[in-house]
Amino acid sequence: MKVTGEKGLGNYLKIFLQICFYAGIAILILLPFGLSLLGLNLNASAVIIYPNGIVLLVMAHKFIELFDSLKNNNPFCDDNVRILKDTSKVSLIEAILWLIDLLLEVILVGETDVVTILTLIFLCVLFIGVSIAVYTLSELFKEAVEYKKENELTI
Repeated sequence: MKVTGEKGLGNYLKIFLQICFYAGIAILILLPFGLSLLGLNLNASAVIIYPNGIVLLVMAHKFIELFDSLKNNNPFCDDNVRILKDTSKVSLIEAILWLIDLLLEVILVGETDVVTILTLIFLCVLFIGVSIAVYTLSELFKEAVEYKKENELTI
């Protein structure tokens, strides 16, 4: 299957991410109203849910930009290196937010549920790993851009 171009996989992933992006915005806006209709409230969990949601929306937007270059058949460009480095930083921020959530749950709330604690630890480790992987990918893209520029000069 073709990855780049109008009918490539990258374009379909971009469309999917755009749907997720706008749905995420709607969920963040409507969440308090929806919960109040059910008789629930966000209380202290809103302190961490909203920053996490916003950071995930920023990450989705960065990947939309990345997949846009795939649609335009230009994957190896300086903009993609910048986008990947920004995404790596955003992923690290997300890991820090999950760590803060873990500390809030354990220290302030006194959470003793092992599943909750292990889930939060998993999310911290996951986003640290994503940050490292995306940064590594950005360095690979940087090398590819340099090789591409050198190749264009020799032709």
